[in-house]
Amino acid sequence: MVNKVKFERENVIRVASQLFWHKGFHATSTRDLQEAINMRPGSIYSAFGSKEGLYSESLKDYTVQMKTQIEGFLSSADTVLGGLRAFVENVIINTKDCSPSAICMLVKANSEFAEKDSNLYKLSLDLAAQFEAYLTQLFEQAISNGELKGTLTGLEYARFFQVQLTGLRGYFNRPDEEQLAQKMINQMFVLIKTL
Repeated sequence: MVNKVKFERENVIRVASQLFWHKGFHATSTRDLQEAINMRPGSIYSAFGSKEGLYSESLKDYTVQMKTQIEGFLSSADTVLGGLRAFVENVIINTKDCSPSAICMLVKANSEFAEKDSNLYKLSLDLAAQFEAYLTQLFEQAISNGELKGTLTGLEYARFFQVQLTGLRGYFNRPDEEQLAQKMINQMFVLIKTL
């Protein structure tokens, strides 16, 4: 019974995450959530405390899913940069049409909350910092492996990578530009190696 409840909770969070990622926190109504996750408001509040509680869990789950995706690509690549490149290609080319939004959910969350002291804003910053720390470790490993010159720190490479990925995601949200994706991803990784 405990495993069933855990599975259902994880599934509810995953489905809610897709909805929140697509519409944003404020544009997602309780009615939207009810229909998407097939739960009544009382059950949502009982399980997650509030819409904010469910969004928090969804944002955390999104971050875990991003790391899990990267880990999967790293496990089948010969190099750190090869794994990261496969991840970028997956996001920009392979799963672009399957994603609820072209914008990273963490970036979207960070820009959505006008009240800079809100718990959700703070959570989005914290999760973004954790993800950046994770990427920093990967780039430090790439430096150690000799994949990069090491003229920048792991953190500087991680920041450059995030800016490039965010820019590509936004750019390829435009129609009829898909044919440029592979070329621009190639340029991104050539640039990383020359830094």
